[in-house]
Amino acid sequence: MEQTSRRHLQGARHDAGPADPGEGTCVSYGDKVIGTNHVLPTRGSARYTGGLWVGKYLRTVTYQEVTSPQSSALLGQVCGRAARVELFEGHARSGDVRAAKYGDYALAWSDHDFADQA
Repeated sequence: MEQTSRRHLQGARHDAGPADPGEGTCVSYGDKVIGTNHVLPTRGSARYTGGLWVGKYLRTVTYQEVTSPQSSALLGQVCGRAARVELFEGHARSGDVRAAKYGDYALAWSDHDFADQA
């Protein structure tokens, strides 16, 4: 679930997965580098139970928000590498786009140039 503001999310969500508010954040970041999903080892049980963390025993709603363009650029590069190791090219490209948009990173798979965008 991607939203523009975490304030919009407060009190508005029930029984949903993590939220990734703001353009500088993406589902791929939550899945691969900053979120509570997929980042802890579960010896394979995550295939049918989801990621294991302390909140597994509580009813919670989580979100990750990256507010710094520099951080999003760095996370985008890390996300791209991590996702490609696992053959998740869609997640990898999502990270690549943010690395290119917010940092000095060229898209190897596209000729799009973010330099002209403010």
